[in-house]
Amino acid sequence: MANRTFRRALVICNGEPPSRTLLRAAARQCDLVVAADGGANTAVASGILPHVVIGDLDSIRVATRRALRTALILRVDRQDNTDLEKALDFLAFRGVRQIVILGATGRRIDFTLGNLSVLWNYVRSMDITVAGDGWTAIPVVRSLTVRAPRGTVVSIIPFGVCSGITLKGFFYPLRNATMSVGDIGVSNVVSLSPARIRVRQGHVLAVMFPRPSERGRRPR
Repeated sequence: MANRTFRRALVICNGEPPSRTLLRAAARQCDLVVAADGGANTAVASGILPHVVIGDLDSIRVATRRALRTALILRVDRQDNTDLEKALDFLAFRGVRQIVILGATGRRIDFTLGNLSVLWNYVRSMDITVAGDGWTAIPVVRSLTVRAPRGTVVSIIPFGVCSGITLKGFFYPLRNATMSVGDIGVSNVVSLSPARIRVRQGHVLAVMFPRPSERGRRPR
């Protein structure tokens, strides 16, 4: 692993486990699989052996440890960041740019909110997609092209004050708008594909819910 260059990584977290179908599809599309601590349990239960396991290692089951004979196991004892951050720090050090994150939501609401919040510390150097069964979330850095069929539901969630928001190709368009925490941006709909989201300043998370016929495709 020391001399390899990796293009796309899958990070499996210890939140609500996604379906085995989604996990395996995502793993096939990535050349590096990293389990964030207890995410190793989810990976092994789905028949996926991660290349790297990183975290304080307090959530890994005994049976999972036995299955990780070929994995690089990195224990990081610091408690002032999350296991997801530890995984992203490792990938940033390796220069991996394309990241898909599964299992980052559910179970504990504090970890869900924390995992979504810390994404903004990495988006300048990484293209990050967070996904689950039936949804995909992408942090918008300046602009995002949404290549999705008409009828796809897209919600816009501001993390703080966001200005210069422009939505094109949506049923409810915006032009140079400002949104703050608590402003409603849920359940917009793609009316013309590709749709586009632009943000001049601030942090906006775009959450997409594909139509039933589109579900099951790999995260992009």
